[in-house]
Amino acid sequence: MVSISRRNFLIATGWVAAGVTGVYALSKHAVAVAPTIIFPDETSGAAWVQIRPGGVCHMFFPRVDMGQNANSGLAQIVAEELNIDVEDIQGVQPSTSDVPPLAVTAGSMSMTAFSRPLAIAAATLREGLRDRAAVKLGEPVAAVLDDVGGFQTSDRRKVSYADLVDDTGLVIERESDQAVPALYAFDSGRQKTQVGHPKSPLGIRDLVTGGRVYTADVPMTGVLYGRAVQPPVRSAQIASLDTSGVAEVRGVVTLVEEGDFVGVVCTTPRAVDKAIAQIQVTWDLQQPITEEEISRLIDVDGKMAAGDLEHILQDKAHRRNADWSVDLRFDVQVQTHAAQEPRAAIARFNDAGADHRLEIWTGTQDPFGMQRFASMDTGLSESDVVIYLQRLGGGFGGREHYEVERDAVRLARAVGRPVKVQWTRADEFMASRSRPASAHRIRIASDDQGNLTDWWYGYVTGHVVFARERLPGWLLPVARLSDDSGVVKGAIAPYQAPHQRVECEDVDLPIDLGVWRSLNGASAIFAIESAMDELAVLQGKEPVAFKIAQMQGEQPRLAHCLATVRKLSAKRRLPEAAGYGRGFACGIYDGRCFVAVSADVFVDEVNQQINVLHLCCAQDVGMAVNPDQLRAQIESNLVWSIGMALLERFEVADNTIQSSNFDNYTIPRMRNMPTLDIDIIDQPNLPPTGAGEVALVAGPPAIANAIRDASGFRALSLPIRFADI
Repeated sequence: MVSISRRNFLIATGWVAAGVTGVYALSKHAVAVAPTIIFPDETSGAAWVQIRPGGVCHMFFPRVDMGQNANSGLAQIVAEELNIDVEDIQGVQPSTSDVPPLAVTAGSMSMTAFSRPLAIAAATLREGLRDRAAVKLGEPVAAVLDDVGGFQTSDRRKVSYADLVDDTGLVIERESDQAVPALYAFDSGRQKTQVGHPKSPLGIRDLVTGGRVYTADVPMTGVLYGRAVQPPVRSAQIASLDTSGVAEVRGVVTLVEEGDFVGVVCTTPRAVDKAIAQIQVTWDLQQPITEEEISRLIDVDGKMAAGDLEHILQDKAHRRNADWSVDLRFDVQVQTHAAQEPRAAIARFNDAGADHRLEIWTGTQDPFGMQRFASMDTGLSESDVVIYLQRLGGGFGGREHYEVERDAVRLARAVGRPVKVQWTRADEFMASRSRPASAHRIRIASDDQGNLTDWWYGYVTGHVVFARERLPGWLLPVARLSDDSGVVKGAIAPYQAPHQRVECEDVDLPIDLGVWRSLNGASAIFAIESAMDELAVLQGKEPVAFKIAQMQGEQPRLAHCLATVRKLSAKRRLPEAAGYGRGFACGIYDGRCFVAVSADVFVDEVNQQINVLHLCCAQDVGMAVNPDQLRAQIESNLVWSIGMALLERFEVADNTIQSSNFDNYTIPRMRNMPTLDIDIIDQPNLPPTGAGEVALVAGPPAIANAIRDASGFRALSLPIRFADI
């Protein structure tokens, strides 16, 4: 079933110093400047597990941890395959020199893409060890039975994994033409001990006791401190620069000027603050940075009146002049990541004789992307650059770019010493890529029975995946001729109509844009679910039953979520007094994740505020690997739903970013927190579908629909302000 061979290349990495390892080789190539898009399949993957001398299971973590704890879920799958406890796995966060390239951590794809290949790798390891146990026990392989941490025979003779591993560094590799071993984690008839059970995340002790898990915690001998001036938008160019006061600051080592890059290196962080304050810059902008300019660029009504939008996503017997029952425009404002941890990076250049010329410590969603970008920035080969990955204190799509890493690299190169760059909170708001504003026009027609006959949805937004600096300038215009996968996310409604059209256009807004949790999904589904709710209200129909009926049996998993959340919400009686309302919404993320949310709100006329009292969520997650972690992810999405619906407003004016900290960019606080009920719909026969950003697509429209139920006010823009009601 398996072949056994020595692998000197793995020994050279320091990984296989001893033990037996299950390996997958990669054959795909990453685009040089795009995110790393290398996902495993059943014959090629990027997941390694090893039983080392003493029987300990070591595992290279294939995902970046930013709070979703996907690696812990994947470790549960490994533990299930190897008949051990997940707490007995020693997880290793690899550097880019330890493993072949791994896909960027994004899109709620970790469990979906990596669970089965990793299960195959672990099962291959298990069966290879079984072969060795059969030899040691003098029994046929079929007579060697599973045992905890090893094998046994029918007469109770046992061998542990430790008994089967020597110090020669043998590697077990599954050949591409060999059958996939039995996968315990995906066997719905098996009584599982790890998968489907709540388990504490691996590494949680260091996280809660102040261990060194973030970049800012990395100790470094002889390190200096630096920071660069952040422009209001990356396309800005320096018009005037005054650095005359920098040299007077005590502790300044050097001022670095390279084109439009300006930064300082100092002996202390305090000196950095003082030196940066002495730098005065004015910027030339290609576009004015104002709310008016953003509104002009995303004017969906003007663009639709002028003709077809650029991208036609759906066109089925479309009629432009139907008798529209609903004709509404929805606007969603810019929102930024507002991650709790301002990002940091450390860069160190070594002598030519060192194993690596450049070392970078950073928290990034795409370590192999950082390796490529640093190579391009410095002229070093990729093999001369190594990224040491640290935990992220929030990512959500904003940490896929070469940004704080670039600052550290350029400053370290200028002084020939290691340099730590720690962004300030204002840097985060100025330089972090935001979710673009968008405008949506939805027209729906229905027949005498209330069933949909026509669906016409057009929207305009900024670029997401094809944002500036994602691809080289010469390639961007070509790439933008095709659909931006972030822009089209969530645009196809689950509802059926004989006549349908969905079209969109993406434009270059005057601020830096990029991937934001759920990409366009949350914005599009807010518009879709609000319009459908309005149609149900106008027809006097109960919204859940109406929406399920309009799916016409095409989306059974989504319909089940919606019916489940209605039952869940019914357990709590809504007060009959004025101002109370309940709303429902549902959505599909990326064609594989299904969710429904209900919201109870109180529109308080006396205190002039909107209070979210209770949220229910039913989410179909496929196979629920760790229910506790799934619940935590859903809870975080529901909290963010409150921010998106009611609080978060990214302000720009006077050609700069006005939002600079949590005093002028409001996120949910404890006082905004409602009670929650969550139903995780476990589908053990199906692969995990992901949960990292799913509930966010249904939370905001559920809140908006509840406000409609409470007050009669249909929210047409986000965030919703009491003054608008």
